[in-house]
Amino acid sequence: MGKSKVLVVGGTGYIGRRIVRASLALGHETYVVQRPELSLQIEKLQRLLSFKKQGAHLIEASFNDHKSLVDAVKQVDVVISAISGVHIRSHSITLQLKLVEAIKEAGNVKRFLPSEFGLDPARMGHALEPGRVTFEDKMAVRKAIEEANIPFTYISANLFAGYFAGSLSQMGSFVPPRDKVHLFGDGTLKGTYNNIIAIRFSVNTKVFKKQAGHTHITI
Repeated sequence: MGKSKVLVVGGTGYIGRRIVRASLALGHETYVVQRPELSLQIEKLQRLLSFKKQGAHLIEASFNDHKSLVDAVKQVDVVISAISGVHIRSHSITLQLKLVEAIKEAGNVKRFLPSEFGLDPARMGHALEPGRVTFEDKMAVRKAIEEANIPFTYISANLFAGYFAGSLSQMGSFVPPRDKVHLFGDGTLKGTYNNIIAIRFSVNTKVFKKQAGHTHITI
């Protein structure tokens, strides 16, 4: 497996920081976007500085500055987006439309991984609110990627155990319920829960194998 130049967008978040560490561990030349607003979040800023000490390159770029995004993606072969798509907290999925435009203009990116990593949005047309908006936004990003003919890999990792197991899959909380539990369907539905460590290494090993065109990986 050859080494790549990798840009991680959203590298200070729940899965993003793990992708950065895995990319560095696998010997890829790793770049992390440093957005201006992160300068006011001390924990995320410290995380970025930690990545720099480990060998990552920090690139200043903003979703509000198209040229900065283009300049950032021109430096790499692979772009991995891990920006937040959690509807109960910050929800930034559609910001990736600006990233798609930058990748399209730059014209050098060999592979783009949008922020997916959960349930396959193409199979979630029946989803209810408040979670439905996440799947609709991810499908809008997919549409833009495919219309721009950008080589992509979609990672569908189903459910993160760290997000859902502790709360028994209750929406809006990460802690176990005390009084009642809502069951989905008739209570016989099965789900797949993945360990975040398995996901981060799957992202960083499978996508860098020589492959052309478009791929969809289910973990």
